[in-house]
Amino acid sequence: MQSRRDARIQRIEFASFTGAPPYLATPIRSRSGLKRTAFFPTIGTIATDYKLHNTYLKPDFFTDPVEEYAAIRQTAGLLDVTGEEILEIRGPDAEALLDDLMPRDVRKMNDGHCYYSVLLHDHGGIVEDGILVRFDKTHFWWIGGPGNSEEHLYAHGVSRDVTIESFNDRIHVASLQGPKSRDILQSVCDADLTPVPFYGMIRARVCGVPVTISRTGYTAELGYDIYVDVTEGEAFFANLWAAVKTQGGALCGSKSLGIRRLEAAILNFGQDFDWQHTPYEIGLGWMVSQTKAPFRAQKALAVAREATPPRRIVGLKISGTEVPLLGDSILFEGLPVGIITSATGSPALGCPIALCWIDTPLSEPGTRVSIDLDGRSADAEVVAIPFLDPERKLSKG
Repeated sequence: MQSRRDARIQRIEFASFTGAPPYLATPIRSRSGLKRTAFFPTIGTIATDYKLHNTYLKPDFFTDPVEEYAAIRQTAGLLDVTGEEILEIRGPDAEALLDDLMPRDVRKMNDGHCYYSVLLHDHGGIVEDGILVRFDKTHFWWIGGPGNSEEHLYAHGVSRDVTIESFNDRIHVASLQGPKSRDILQSVCDADLTPVPFYGMIRARVCGVPVTISRTGYTAELGYDIYVDVTEGEAFFANLWAAVKTQGGALCGSKSLGIRRLEAAILNFGQDFDWQHTPYEIGLGWMVSQTKAPFRAQKALAVAREATPPRRIVGLKISGTEVPLLGDSILFEGLPVGIITSATGSPALGCPIALCWIDTPLSEPGTRVSIDLDGRSADAEVVAIPFLDPERKLSKG
């Protein structure tokens, strides 16, 4: 009879059959403990309330979330968004690998541009959404949250001439968002930002430090994400904050970002949707190319395109002042028909708003429903999303 030890040896030999992963080892994050970003020497002297994001301690707010939200809307907010996973994909097969795993046509991307896209499982479900940055056809960044993108890319890259590496602990990310963000950033940047388009990318020096800048963000305002090596991060952030403060901007935390992203109906992977959902179910069917070369999830998406999902994700405008909690039930004629996934008070609309999954027959704007607030009831109306600026004129300005 084979011993458990012999079986274990066989499993180890089988696991090592394919050889070493084609990228540098990433630290085991569960053993990494609580980490501070390169920007903490500035942030830590001001913030008192924090959250944990992908092993990093991040400010929840500095003064008041609504005040910080106002800065993002009216002037500019400077945020530490470190913890967004930066994965570098390099090699002769980089373009082909990404094109095989995404519904958008990666081969049509121009160098120096970004895509908002998703990575897909073969069944059409979403691995994660994120920003794809193209330096050239052999060099890309995938920037997402703490999802499963790294292992998904590796799993499909083992037979290709490509390397994959996480920069989570080597490159930290600041974000400058708001109508004055371009002017403020330009005052400390050695490159002309004027020609950088929405979802464009440029390499430059900011506050004397080499960085990569993408015209992206989580706010649907004019804004920029700035990627800096951790060895330069402390001085970079301190000097950038000095420039922002001089021109009337503010340091902002995660709560203010959460308010603005919800007004813009920017979905949060793992909260509003996950691997069980296809792009068509969450309003991202526009990114599924009908003309690109065959890719892994193509047949599954063709089926999903023709199907009517039992539920859709929609927006709710809520009466009263109480903000629902994630998981609160949506009722129609006393029966449960949906569930809240995100909610906040909207300063712009003057009422609570929410994203939710709701039965498809009730998903049309104007439908009246109620929300069970732990035994209390609030009236709500299904509305079109985004709640604000549906044409994204602010971010494209």
